[in-house]
Amino acid sequence: MSIEQALPKTAKRFNLSSCEVAAELCGSANAPLLIGVPGLSANLRSFDSIFAALDPDRHRMLAYDPRGRAKSSATGVGSYGWPSHVTDILEMADEMGAETFDLVGWSMGTWIGMKVCEMAPGRVRRLVLIDAGGTPDESAKVPIYAGLERLGAVYPSYDAFAQLAQSIGVYEPWEPWDALFRYEFEDVPGGIRARTQKDAPWEDEQYRMTQDPYALWKSVTMPTLLIRASREIMPGMGYILNQEDTERFAREVPHCRVVEVDANHYTIGMHPDATSAIAEFLDGD
Repeated sequence: MSIEQALPKTAKRFNLSSCEVAAELCGSANAPLLIGVPGLSANLRSFDSIFAALDPDRHRMLAYDPRGRAKSSATGVGSYGWPSHVTDILEMADEMGAETFDLVGWSMGTWIGMKVCEMAPGRVRRLVLIDAGGTPDESAKVPIYAGLERLGAVYPSYDAFAQLAQSIGVYEPWEPWDALFRYEFEDVPGGIRARTQKDAPWEDEQYRMTQDPYALWKSVTMPTLLIRASREIMPGMGYILNQEDTERFAREVPHCRVVEVDANHYTIGMHPDATSAIAEFLDGD
């Protein structure tokens, strides 16, 4: 059984005030809500491994495609940035009847998660931040930006894309990434293309570069798990979450636990050590 089939899921489309958001729900309808917030150009498949590790009786799990990504609607130039994503999250939580909720953010999702804490104090019960939250090393942005350049490109077939992606050597294990990419791509004349276009993630990245991430830390007052990838994003290219920011976060943020995992930025959210740490943190009372 593949990872994306391991836990029964229900597709849901949220008609929010400024966009339509594609999502999937799993777990118990009577349990507290848990929301997974993906990375810069990622989609809801990012949380298959994490959600599969959790006790489905303890969580109502929601993963979604952020606005402008995958199967969610695009909202146009000037409509992205962290506050817009926070508004979407809060509207989804409201529709689900969740006054409070747990949140897991990976990469860009960490800054958005902390922005939720700032804009809506008291709504996040427990927070998991996966390999971001400070200021990335300049060199670490190079492969991230290269990944954005694939958006809009047409590949002759999925197999051709998969062969190229696997040759890079960072998408390991391949199975969860295969599920993520298969969900992302659509058929177009001449082959396949990612549903996500460049405009949305580039605008979100430009927004990030104007922000002080450390100013968000004072809003993180709930129990928090910070998971850091101990391997560079690619050999010699540094970290999205470096050691200095990790140690500073541990000093300055109360009720914080830090776990380092022998993985890189791309693999950490699918690594069994990370998913086990998240399950231990979130499955507890």
